[in-house]
Amino acid sequence: MMAKQHRKGTIIQLDKGKDGKKARSKCKKWRLVVSLGKDPATGKYPQKAKVFHGSYTEAEKALRKFVDEIENGTVVRKSSWTFNEYAEHFMNVQESSGEFTAKTMKSKRGYLTGIGFLIGHMKLQDITPAVIEQTHIDMRSGKTRSGRKLSGTTMRSYHTAAAEMMNHAKKAGVIGSNPFDEVQPPKYDTKEKNAMSSKGYGELLDKLDPEDGKEIAVLLCATLGMRRGEACGLSWGDVDFDEGTVFVQHSYDDFDNLKSPKTKAGIRILPLPEFTREALLKRRAAQIAMVDDQTEGYTYKKDDGTLDLIPQVPVAAGELTERIHPQKLSSWWFEVRSSFGADNICLHQLRHTFLSLAAEQGVHPSVMQKLAGHSNPNITMKIYTHVNVEAKKAAMEALQNAYMTRNIKAS
Repeated sequence: MMAKQHRKGTIIQLDKGKDGKKARSKCKKWRLVVSLGKDPATGKYPQKAKVFHGSYTEAEKALRKFVDEIENGTVVRKSSWTFNEYAEHFMNVQESSGEFTAKTMKSKRGYLTGIGFLIGHMKLQDITPAVIEQTHIDMRSGKTRSGRKLSGTTMRSYHTAAAEMMNHAKKAGVIGSNPFDEVQPPKYDTKEKNAMSSKGYGELLDKLDPEDGKEIAVLLCATLGMRRGEACGLSWGDVDFDEGTVFVQHSYDDFDNLKSPKTKAGIRILPLPEFTREALLKRRAAQIAMVDDQTEGYTYKKDDGTLDLIPQVPVAAGELTERIHPQKLSSWWFEVRSSFGADNICLHQLRHTFLSLAAEQGVHPSVMQKLAGHSNPNITMKIYTHVNVEAKKAAMEALQNAYMTRNIKAS
């Protein structure tokens, strides 16, 4: 007998006697062979084997145990994969699946590159829970690609992406267990972003120049509560001056794609306040003034003989037709915001400010939700509740100062 094939392994008789005809029942030496599956690096199907001494029945039990050890991670094949090498393989597999957006893939690749800065040279099988804990300590202290100390929230994103990658390696048989499963992920510690004060908000609007391609985008975030990508994705065909509305139907992403918002709630019609209407009229006039022989195809003559921009022309643009990239808008705003009296205020906080001020003016949460394009009402309610709690605190403090201070001092 040469070998006995089982569902998850093979038993090979080693003691066959001098004539090669020794009965299986009398054999006491066997080779247990288990396939480890396809190696993604080589495309081959490696095996793990060991010699067992005992009866055939005992060999069958030993084979089942051997299979369990391999599947549970006690036994794995040797691998030369480093963290960075497997990260590249993992990302290629993810991208080829077509299941993830380009934005998701960009973020995930960035997280793996970030943690790979510290352990990318290490073989996967050498990465232990202690190694991972040290990476957390290092990232917290500023040993990162940028040299900046990372927050727990950012570190958690790194941890989650690496844990997903290592699970993939575990299923492929490259590692026996995932060391990230044995390490507590860093805690979320990002502070809630505050809204601007009403005074600061008003001063910002006074300083913004609506004729400028970037500043009009900031103005749209602040006065209409638009997201950064929505402001960059707005075209003149979305603005109806006669009806006094703005149709939010596109978002411009980090990959230069003009596409529909993520949810149906994101597609919405916004009333155009007079302040924003006047700002947009100034912006349109400034763009029309840019028209020359090379760009004349982007305007047309109206019935009254005046020029207007064709619907496809972007409102927020570096040049007449060059739509502003959202990331570049954020980078620019980061550099200049202090000059507008908006220290530490990001573009998303302008949207948050818009909603907070709406809540202060008594706008109903359901209306706020529609203005913001929130698909989840809990997000809107969080802002609404926060504003109302602050208002109640102010009312209590007023009562305290007016009527209760005297009694406290007397007691």
